[in-house]
Amino acid sequence: MFRRTFIAGVALATLTATGAASEEKMTAAEILALLNGNTIIGSWSGTAYRSYYGDGGLTIYAPEGGQPERGRWRVNEETDQYESWWEHSGWTPYSVVRTDDGGYAWLHSGELQPFSVLEGRQISF
Repeated sequence: MFRRTFIAGVALATLTATGAASEEKMTAAEILALLNGNTIIGSWSGTAYRSYYGDGGLTIYAPEGGQPERGRWRVNEETDQYESWWEHSGWTPYSVVRTDDGGYAWLHSGELQPFSVLEGRQISF
């Protein structure tokens, strides 16, 4: 009995610590409203960045200390996912979630990559 209770407690603590238990996946319409015409700031695998999502599907990704890149973006209404296109990788889908702290995050390969939204274009390129 102790062993089952202990294992269940560890599993619950792990889910809570990673945020997996409280993520709320956003719909395609919500993602479009959140990103279109706005800039986000965040950290992807430890690298700070800014990214702008323009009308017509243009996106600009500017990693801290690196060269900005131009890409494409769209929202897939069938899967409720954001999709980005970069020359080196082609189209890649990501879920966007609301986090329990009121923020947002990309969900990619089981990991949350948190970000904040800034109104309008707040990036040079």
